[in-house]
Amino acid sequence: MDCDREREVSPVEQAAAAPSNGRSRVPPSTSASQLRRQWLDRALASAGIDARQWDPARGVEENRNTIESVYAYYGRLYLSDPRLEWAGMANIVGPAFYAGFLDLGFLPDQMRRAVRELRSLGRRGLRKLLRRDREFEQRAIGDLGFFEETFLTMQRKIFEDQALMHEAYREAGLPAIHALGDAGVIDSATVKAWENIDGGLVESVHAGNRTLLYREQHDIIDRFYVDMRKRSPPAGRMFTYGLTLAGTPAVPEAKGYRDVFPYTLTAPISRRTRLALRTPLAAGNLAFFTNRWSLIETDTLPAYVRLIAGRTSEVRTLIELPVAQRMPRFRLLRRCGRIVLAAVTDWRLGIEPAARAVTRSMDVVVDLRTPPREGGIWGDLQRRPFKVSVLLPGGRTLSTDTVLAVLLGVAADRPPSRLNIKVPSSDLADTKRRLERFAQHWKLDESEIAAWSQRAAAATTTSHAYSTRVFAAQPIDFVQLEVQVEHHLDDDSYVLDLLFSWHSHTG
Repeated sequence: MDCDREREVSPVEQAAAAPSNGRSRVPPSTSASQLRRQWLDRALASAGIDARQWDPARGVEENRNTIESVYAYYGRLYLSDPRLEWAGMANIVGPAFYAGFLDLGFLPDQMRRAVRELRSLGRRGLRKLLRRDREFEQRAIGDLGFFEETFLTMQRKIFEDQALMHEAYREAGLPAIHALGDAGVIDSATVKAWENIDGGLVESVHAGNRTLLYREQHDIIDRFYVDMRKRSPPAGRMFTYGLTLAGTPAVPEAKGYRDVFPYTLTAPISRRTRLALRTPLAAGNLAFFTNRWSLIETDTLPAYVRLIAGRTSEVRTLIELPVAQRMPRFRLLRRCGRIVLAAVTDWRLGIEPAARAVTRSMDVVVDLRTPPREGGIWGDLQRRPFKVSVLLPGGRTLSTDTVLAVLLGVAADRPPSRLNIKVPSSDLADTKRRLERFAQHWKLDESEIAAWSQRAAAATTTSHAYSTRVFAAQPIDFVQLEVQVEHHLDDDSYVLDLLFSWHSHTG
């Protein structure tokens, strides 16, 4: 695939090239920006989505057609190629999220409608009040509107990341995925995931799609769960914990978080046993990546794998049914009776083995001088930065502040093959300085960093809402280091991910 060939500029890209919000005209395209634009445009067209009308800030009612089109597109991807398991899972869980959007958005959408009506009156007495329309609307819709808009933003960013790759693979196969990797749009572990999917072996296909699911949960949307939990204390904590309690899995036979990880009161009986009172509460919060990924690994993903392996005709029938028809049973009003009943009846008293107390220092050292045998997740529940040091072959060490570090393999029962370190978010200037320091110490391509930073400085949400750019370092013996930048255009923030991988990450 010739990444530098001339092509027709899309209407979205034309709009993005115009000066906006004080930004300069977009600099010359890079191979990464060309490929991202090419496949994102095709994915939007395949899904029947007009990007100019996709605005999470306008609420659920204004975006209903787009929401339904996103999940329908994922369903078509899976039905056309069952190896695309991530897309099938996204379609199956879609109705539960859609119902949540509608429940959250009911009051904020009513307030938005009222604000629009006031604005349309145009009376002099209202002009001063509505002078800053966006600020007034934000105050009117309150925290519920923030949560609604956040979930809608998450949906758009997932689409822009995952649909881009899926469309490239669907249209042009593995060579298109390799082109995305060579251009630095995606990292080597994601390329390997698609190679595993393309290979067709059952376990490798599962492993590849699990990597895509991890990318969604870790790279794309984790920061939004954190933002929701931090919102207007204690409102954010109450909301995300309520979401953890009330969330109903849309995957048949999968369980909710409180069913898998119930909050349990204990009292010791002996050195080896304890008395345990299981409550209907949850021992965690889905806003924390550790809790969310534990539920996925322990229950949701295994339930989905069993579903697509043993009930293929049921899966096809389910996906072929429009998401709008599957959504109503997940609405909160329909489920509130079962939620109340569970709160009254789901108490269990029993005797169980005593658990070992585990302590973990937040000054983390990860030894990659030889391939590690056990994985782990490190993160402060308050999202406070902590220090992590990575010992590398040849006596080298990389130390940095992080808010989340994850050591994992291609499958839950496989030895680790990746270490991901998420650096606290910052602005473009600070991100560029950090990249330049990494370039000096770890041999990143400085010209690519300069070209990317020029494009990033001029990008606006007119063209897209989310993108990643990967810069590869020279191999450190058996370890490959890549530095990925997540660019969140809605608040113009940048997140660096330090991605370590090694040879055993093949499927």
